Amino acid sequence: MKLLFIISSLSSGGAERVMSILANKFVETREVVIVTMAKTDSFYPLHKNIKHIKLDLLKNSNNIFQSAMNNLYRIKAFVKMFKIENPDVIISFMTHTNILAIIASKIARKKIIISERIAYDYYGSKILNIIRRFVYPFSDAFITQTYADLKNYSFLKHSYVIYNPIETESFDTNIKKQNIVLGVGRLDKQKGFDNLIKAYSKLNTNWKLYIAGEGNERKNLEKLIKNFNLEEKVILLGKRKDIFEWYKKASIFVLSSKKEGFPNVLIEAMAFGCAVVSFDCPYGPNEIIENGVNGILVENQNIEKLAFSIQKLIDDENLRKKLSKEAMKVREKYSIERIVNKWENIIKKVVNE
Repeated sequence: MKLLFIISSLSSGGAERVMSILANKFVETREVVIVTMAKTDSFYPLHKNIKHIKLDLLKNSNNIFQSAMNNLYRIKAFVKMFKIENPDVIISFMTHTNILAIIASKIARKKIIISERIAYDYYGSKILNIIRRFVYPFSDAFITQTYADLKNYSFLKHSYVIYNPIETESFDTNIKKQNIVLGVGRLDKQKGFDNLIKAYSKLNTNWKLYIAGEGNERKNLEKLIKNFNLEEKVILLGKRKDIFEWYKKASIFVLSSKKEGFPNVLIEAMAFGCAVVSFDCPYGPNEIIENGVNGILVENQNIEKLAFSIQKLIDDENLRKKLSKEAMKVREKYSIERIVNKWENIIKKVVNE
């Protein structure tokens, strides 16, 4: 069986990471092709047997007419590629790519599974929602990441929830924790790192806060750090390929996002034994964390309660160890083998219909 994955790019985002993990596992038993609209290489390592086709289709649009023409060109390129590669099934990630890939797959007469990697209302566009409601039903199966988000797709018949996988082979049995609080993600407003820094400023501690990631909010965050005189205690690490090493070192992980699709960084941190604190934002954290058992959930964007919970974990080593031990059970729940098996079942169903 031949699988063709398609996505805008394979940059350092969560969706891109999940696709690379799935592709690297599927290539053990399948022929796998990844098609990207970007001409850049994958940020994440790809198995040598995966064929990566870079279409170089990410051109800027200055107006509606140009946008329409660019999308027509992309659909034409997709159709050509689908016919050349002739996959048994196409697997598309992300809203805009999904829409174009569905249209192209119907023209090329290929079966397609689409997957949303962000919350339904992330873009806040009524026009996009209308297009999605019209086009998505033409897909052969739809996959989202949480049961909460699934409710937004009641207009689809063949819809499923599959959580994101963890690469279990990456874990060490010997993890030595340090007095580190860690945050990971793009430096943009959605990730709420400004509120994490504000919460940290209220703590009475010598522990340091490290934030791994890059984005357009860097200057604002640097200014905020300076305003609180925290230059020696809050460190912006930038984009890191060695992020697993930071999970190993950190004792506490904080998810400060205002909204998520399914936070990969949260389950990765838990898998490496971090005691986690997360805002109870839509969507994902409350399907991962059982409050007080394997982590702490905090009222969304309540900075005072976030600071209180972080301070509590810093002060209570026994609580940290208890939450850490329970958190590591996500290794089994989200193992790549278990998640790929769920994908396999849907792929076989689509191919055989």
